[in-house]
Amino acid sequence: MSDSVRPESVDPDWDHLDRLIAEAGRSGNIGREFLHAMTEGWQASSFDDSEWTGTAPRRARRDRVAAELRGTTVLVPVGVLVRRTNDLHYPFRPGTDHMWLAGPTDAGAVLVLSAEGDWTLYVDQRPPLGDPMALLDIARGAIWDGPPVPSEVLSKRLGLDVRPIDELERRVAGLSARAVRGLDPRVDALSVDDDGELERHFARLRLIKDEYEIAQLQDAVDAAVHGFEAVATERRQLLQHGEAYVEGLFALHARLRGRGFSYTPVVGAGVHATVLHWFGNDGRIAEGDLLLLDAGVEGAELYSSDVTRTFPVSGRFSAVQRDVYDIVQAAHAAALAAVRPGAPYAAAGEAARAVLADGLRGLGVLPHPALAHLPDTEAARRWSPHGVGHMLGADVHDAGVIAAEYAAGTYQAGHCLTIEPGLYFSPYDQWAPEHLRGVGVRIEDDVVVTADGVEVLSAALPTKAGEVESWLEDR
Repeated sequence: MSDSVRPESVDPDWDHLDRLIAEAGRSGNIGREFLHAMTEGWQASSFDDSEWTGTAPRRARRDRVAAELRGTTVLVPVGVLVRRTNDLHYPFRPGTDHMWLAGPTDAGAVLVLSAEGDWTLYVDQRPPLGDPMALLDIARGAIWDGPPVPSEVLSKRLGLDVRPIDELERRVAGLSARAVRGLDPRVDALSVDDDGELERHFARLRLIKDEYEIAQLQDAVDAAVHGFEAVATERRQLLQHGEAYVEGLFALHARLRGRGFSYTPVVGAGVHATVLHWFGNDGRIAEGDLLLLDAGVEGAELYSSDVTRTFPVSGRFSAVQRDVYDIVQAAHAAALAAVRPGAPYAAAGEAARAVLADGLRGLGVLPHPALAHLPDTEAARRWSPHGVGHMLGADVHDAGVIAAEYAAGTYQAGHCLTIEPGLYFSPYDQWAPEHLRGVGVRIEDDVVVTADGVEVLSAALPTKAGEVESWLEDR
């Protein structure tokens, strides 16, 4: 444990306090006597200065990046607070590349790689207890946000040399530094625009997950599984409280086991299940509805789950619901079987679309005269317009800046991704048979490519219709 330095009691500089109050715009509600009183009587803060559990893998990543980018000055900001309204901010979400290389830091921090291959973390030194600005600075002061972690403690935790952010500009002046841009205006001003090449470089490095990262993803998936199980257990409450109750219940488990939702969830009951991104989550839920729940949890180190299940609120699929569900489940199984090292990334989508097209023919949806000019696998996309998956990691849509690049490549061991086919028959779709309108189904799993195939991280949640019904009955 390490104690921060306790501020010594000194005679107040009244003129200085008056200036601080005026500059902070607080003259109307804070007097200098009160402000001075707020600088006195504080015990030194204590902090755990042991090395953080995530430091070792990040040290290895930094070594790799330093070797690859030697001779280049690189700035990796964590980002800044984003104003929500007036003097209120959105909850801070660290920049992914910064978290991947440095670990958890406060807003405003910047990780710097020198041309010689050394790493330094520049941090915003927030006003500590005993400093007048601890009260006056609502966004940064210790009174409002808690005592800041001293630089020497942060250095031990993260295995980095830590310096004040005020030194950054002088350190990189005239060096044509490259940076992850768009997160911190100060960093953007200090760096050259390389058209996003640095972000693409980091994305390529992050595509292959190591064992530590896969374990982090599994934790995030397990947290999501708890949320799905809670919803299934309380599904009788859904009839009374609707989609909002589902979102709130899942949010509780996401926050208890992680940082919260990894993205805005989709809670679509009945016809809302046919809307791909139904974010309103404010509809009613009826006994005969299917409920499509697409939700995930962001873990402590940002690794995120992204899982979808569609289940009958009553506990039993109707005949029509079962017909559609079985087609999607077969497409899901075909896509999983197509994922293996060396196979084209497009293979999973092609396998799923072939099954979906065959199923739509069986339902009498295809062939359709208005789509006769298209192959059935393309025509099927009217009712399944999205891709069958995306990369997954510390961002839900991981490595999105190189999505076209990885989509043109092959699967490799260590890739983590989603498999998520679906069928959606809008109630307004005149090309769909009337009895199918209003039915929407998606099944989504999180998987990791192994040396000889694929491991389903979310296998604890059933996908086959009969198993889904049994799973619901057991709750």
